[in-house]
Amino acid sequence: MTQVTDQDPMDFDIWMNMAKDDPRQFESMRMEAIDEVIESAPAERQMQLRRLQWRIDMARERAASPMAATIAISKMMWDAFYNLKDHYEELYAKDSTPRRTHAPLESAQVIAFRPQLVEA
Repeated sequence: MTQVTDQDPMDFDIWMNMAKDDPRQFESMRMEAIDEVIESAPAERQMQLRRLQWRIDMARERAASPMAATIAISKMMWDAFYNLKDHYEELYAKDSTPRRTHAPLESAQVIAFRPQLVEA
């Protein structure tokens, strides 16, 4: 079993091996690392961070696969980014009229790429 050392507690290879070899220990370490980060934040921000982490955990739990969880969490990040962008534009717009320049895409066309055979 792989152990996290005091020298480099966020070593990718150690965490990757732990996820493969001992998923329960990995999850325990992951939650502990997240709690440490949240507790290191200013007290007035900790509740907001815990709520965000809850939303992330729920997205992971509801997802059908790790990739689906990654996509859902990425979408959350982009939604927050565009929300921040909208607020920025509202604050600095010359006419102070709220503008929305980005609308989430409801669907997209998927283009299939055919692999090319490489002759050796």
